Amino acid sequence: MSALPLRAFQAPPARGPARDGRRGLRIVRAPQPARSRVPFIFGCLTILGAALLGVLLLNTVMSATSYEIHEQRIELAQLTETQQSLAHEADRLASPIQLEQAARGIGMEPAEDMRYLVLEDQSILGEGDGLVSEN
Repeated sequence: MSALPLRAFQAPPARGPARDGRRGLRIVRAPQPARSRVPFIFGCLTILGAALLGVLLLNTVMSATSYEIHEQRIELAQLTETQQSLAHEADRLASPIQLEQAARGIGMEPAEDMRYLVLEDQSILGEGDGLVSEN
């Protein structure tokens, strides 16, 4: 063998206090039981159901509003037509021929001598020059 003397085995120095001769052991908690996924899934389904219900209600309201707008447009077209026919009738009745016929119908006669009063100088102008003015 060799001429070197044998050395005694030395253990590396301990890093922590040794208990009962067991080094490096510690108490570990038991793993927590896994949470149930049922509440998460229920929450997701609730949100999904609420969103679908909201879309359905919004669609229903928009449909009802669309029908109401359509009815209002029809009514507006009818009122516009009525307004146009009334305006045409008013124009027809305001024509000079219609006015003359209506006046004769209630007993009016056309004026023969037309005269005008001038308020600034208080004179009477017209065809009857023989009239005396109050100057």
